[in-house]
Amino acid sequence: MNRQITIPALDEEVDLTNCDKEPIHLSGHIQPHGVLLVVREPQLEILQVSENTQHLLGIDAKSAIGQDLSLLFDRPQLEKLKACLQNENLKSVNPIKLSVEKAGKYLDFDCILHRSEGILMVELELATTTENLSVFSFYHSVRSTVSQIQNAKNLNELCRMTVKEVRKISGFDRVMIYQFDREGNGAVIAEDKAENLTPFLGLNYPSTDIPKQARKLYSLNWLRLIPDINYQPVPLVFGKNSLANEPLDLSFCVLRSVSPIHIEYLQNMGVAASMSISLIKEQKLWGLIACHNYTPKYLNYEVRAACEFIGQVMSLELQSKEGNEDYDYKLYLKSIQTQIFEDISTSENLSEVFGKCQHNLLKAVNAQGAAIIFGDNCYQVGQTPQGESLKYLTKWVRKNLKKEIFYTDSLVKLYPEAEEFKDTVSGCLAVAISPIQKIYVLWFRPEVIQTVNWAGNPNKPVEIDEDGSPRLSPRKSFELWKENVSCQSLPWKPCEIDAALELKKAMINIVLRQADKLNKLNTALEASVAREREKTAHLKTAMSELQRAQTQLVQSERMSSLGQLVAAVAYEVTNPINFIYGNLTYANEYSEKIINLLHLYEQHYPSPSPEIQAEIEAAEVEFIAEDLPKLLGSMKVGANRIREIVQSLRNFSRIDEAEIKPVDIHDGLDSALLILSNRLKPKPVKQSYPVGNRPAIHLIKEYGSLPLVECYAVEINQVFMNVLTNAIDALEDAFITKQLSSHCGCEEEPAKSGQIRIVTEVCPGEKAVAVRIRDNGWGMEETVRQKIFDPFFSTKPVGKGAGIGLAISQEIVVEQHGGKLSCISAPGEGTELIIEIPLNQIHPKPTVK
Repeated sequence: MNRQITIPALDEEVDLTNCDKEPIHLSGHIQPHGVLLVVREPQLEILQVSENTQHLLGIDAKSAIGQDLSLLFDRPQLEKLKACLQNENLKSVNPIKLSVEKAGKYLDFDCILHRSEGILMVELELATTTENLSVFSFYHSVRSTVSQIQNAKNLNELCRMTVKEVRKISGFDRVMIYQFDREGNGAVIAEDKAENLTPFLGLNYPSTDIPKQARKLYSLNWLRLIPDINYQPVPLVFGKNSLANEPLDLSFCVLRSVSPIHIEYLQNMGVAASMSISLIKEQKLWGLIACHNYTPKYLNYEVRAACEFIGQVMSLELQSKEGNEDYDYKLYLKSIQTQIFEDISTSENLSEVFGKCQHNLLKAVNAQGAAIIFGDNCYQVGQTPQGESLKYLTKWVRKNLKKEIFYTDSLVKLYPEAEEFKDTVSGCLAVAISPIQKIYVLWFRPEVIQTVNWAGNPNKPVEIDEDGSPRLSPRKSFELWKENVSCQSLPWKPCEIDAALELKKAMINIVLRQADKLNKLNTALEASVAREREKTAHLKTAMSELQRAQTQLVQSERMSSLGQLVAAVAYEVTNPINFIYGNLTYANEYSEKIINLLHLYEQHYPSPSPEIQAEIEAAEVEFIAEDLPKLLGSMKVGANRIREIVQSLRNFSRIDEAEIKPVDIHDGLDSALLILSNRLKPKPVKQSYPVGNRPAIHLIKEYGSLPLVECYAVEINQVFMNVLTNAIDALEDAFITKQLSSHCGCEEEPAKSGQIRIVTEVCPGEKAVAVRIRDNGWGMEETVRQKIFDPFFSTKPVGKGAGIGLAISQEIVVEQHGGKLSCISAPGEGTELIIEIPLNQIHPKPTVK
């Protein structure tokens, strides 16, 4: 909850979320128990360094700026560091055991690496061990702890075991689990402590104790250690030619300095050292394992890693353990739902349902009252507001029920008028059964005055700085402070909300059942017409089957002929073009040798005889020597182009790939486009008289990253060819129509440049891929769009199309591959064909009879 208080001297409100704006990740300082080096890769040049390098490393901070890491590490140590930097995930190699020579002695350090904003952060902490903790050793150190956590029966036991084990491993005086509620306030739900300490178990802490940016850092970093809160912050030093004079983002730095407000907060609590471990549930900060010590305490990297791992294991267990908390209560709610469902199954309408199960309706969500709105009528059960109060409340709920369900345990916050009937309604849960028929169900809970035990007064004190501005300071007292909370009901549990949604679905079935009865009456009145329609339907079915057989026959014959033709052309063209392409290399070499020989002759015999000189000028030898390599190069480009076309024809037909196999869809598209490339170029268009040159059709390819697709490659390529041909035809028709309109003097908008856009993507659910082919032609009327997949339906003139291209395409995509082929089109909006093909085929290709 965001609290605001008024300062009498200033007579104005101070927003207690102001501390949310403190840039704690840009402090420019670190804690003194380690050294921070900011390094540029790959030179490993030191750009910034913490000021305490003289104390810990024996090296002056300013003199280190601009030098590389060989200043600190000898060659073997540096090679070891460089090898670790090859890993993209630097966390997997942390910590690196490195040694630094100081005053003739070698000091062992734990080196912790991470990258931020394109630079390398190197943190050095004095090591307490010289060996890396192996996976095997780490496993044995936490195996027993993890086993106990995973075997916990419920959330309370999980929390108790976790704080006990973390305290055993870390040695902190006090370890607590601190859980956040929906408003961000925290409560201590488990604690393990030294016997002489005052218990904090059951105390609450306001959301303002942990500002938003601190919560964000807890979500980014699993663990945060402050070995001594009374430390002196160490600034970062930088030179003139290093990084710009701007604070670095230290979000992921282990040594990052602590907010002064947080230090003051811990000092007020009497804490000398602290550690926090984040608990993450469903990618959100669920709570913290908070560790306090009343004397300074440092934990090495290995111990911290073990504590962090325990926090991660507990985070994974939260989902199942929280779900088990209300297991018995959920079973009770299910039994109530079953009774209600039985009443619903034997009822004819909602009025009858409400009469049978009005008391179970309250038990189903543990409510003390309910109101069922049925149009202008209202049925009341249990404790509800009366008269105008209920009327205006239901009107407000109907207006604000924009989602599937509405619920609150403090209605006054949203609807202030509810304060007058808070004894009856402080909590409200509502669902819409049928907004059209104005059918709603509202459940009510009364006010429950609760006493919240806070750790000190949750209202932060405000102090006045020397300049007269207000400054929020941490609370100085953490003694028990009780607050009475009013105008609030017991909160609605997730299982109660789910129960309300289940009841909504069951009641909707009653409404649908009534609608079904009306439909049956209408069906009875139209029975005779239906029988006639059935006869017509049989005829249409027979005609459809005949057309389908014809389409399959045409498709089979066309693909067979096309395959044989393409195979023959590819075979006949491949050998001669390979011969030409291969000999061009030798022709190029021979021409170079002859030209070089001519140049050699020219050098040795600069004054040829008049007869030879005349022949040189007549034959234009200099021009030939210059132009012949270009001529051979052009021939090679042309031969290569023919080879590409032949390869595309072979890819398109894929005669040797008649069975299902993984295929790159983009290859088929590109082959079809290459075959049709001539139709995309500018070309003269003739009708009964010339209408001008149709400009080039602009092709836009937006290919996504697609996996291989199991399909019949030949058939799918035929689909691409059919759809692309139709798109080109549509653009040419649009151009002709525009030109004819202009010729007749009709005023039309300027013709749009012809454009085909091809988009490929993986469908939602990642079980199919989609190929979208869109043109910006005139589009289609709805009556035409509905018929485009019918066999032998065509809007083209006789001789320009048989009307089977899209029918065949639908047969291939839908019947043979279990996919979808759909069309989006409207007049003036162009046309888009969407081809969806499953990634894997689970049924065989149907045979054509």
